[in-house]
Amino acid sequence: MIATTANANANGARRRAIDMIFAGKASHLGTSMSLIEMLTAVYESIDVERIKRQDNARDRVIVSKGHGAAATYAVLAQFGLLDEATAATYHTNGTKLAGHVSHAVEAVEHSTGALGHGLPVATGIAIGLRSKKYTGSRAFVLLGDGELQEGSNWEALMLASHLKLSNLVVMIDNNRISSITTTSDVINMLPLAERFAGFGFEVYDVDGHDVAAIKAAIASIAAGTRPGVIVCNTVKGHGVPFAENQPIWHYRSLNKELYETAIAALAERE
Repeated sequence: MIATTANANANGARRRAIDMIFAGKASHLGTSMSLIEMLTAVYESIDVERIKRQDNARDRVIVSKGHGAAATYAVLAQFGLLDEATAATYHTNGTKLAGHVSHAVEAVEHSTGALGHGLPVATGIAIGLRSKKYTGSRAFVLLGDGELQEGSNWEALMLASHLKLSNLVVMIDNNRISSITTTSDVINMLPLAERFAGFGFEVYDVDGHDVAAIKAAIASIAAGTRPGVIVCNTVKGHGVPFAENQPIWHYRSLNKELYETAIAALAERE
């Protein structure tokens, strides 16, 4: 297990996401748990009030691995970007909060789920922000390591590097599990950092469950002149011991007993 540096927002969002997944009888527990600190670090690094106002110069956040919806909505609620009543409807009949991220939800910039689309969209957003001369406005995109096997990502990386899009921040949820097996068994993408560096990106390799470390990397990219990649080394299912590094928790739902076990494990960590 990777040790997590305590963070109140991450702790609150992780508990909320587990509640949502249990109540909605949903899956994708593993990927939601690996994303929590990454999302928390992003929203702690940007001006959330601009998002609430839908300011044209706001930072944009794209969660390309759209099956991380529970984590996304839990973090939005943690930062006041999604109301509690709506968050409680996750994955239930008639809700806007389906099992993949949807822009039908306020504060969500782009619907995702078909993997490989988020980075090209974020690259276009970064180009647009620069063309509007919104100095300091950034496009963040969170990708899974398995998602990197989609060729559209590498086309976008080449363009972003060529255009020197220093307002683009790419974050990789490097949990090393791709759906039902290890990512390397499908297509070995290692060494990730060297691949991105070869494309001309400023690369940081951090503990993906350390909010402070991720925020420091985000700040360093903001001070530079090149697009940045943060390889966030994570554990799928992080914080829920029975789900950690277990591919099956990409699919399983929580019963009452396992939900109570998960909540008890979180209580011990806080």
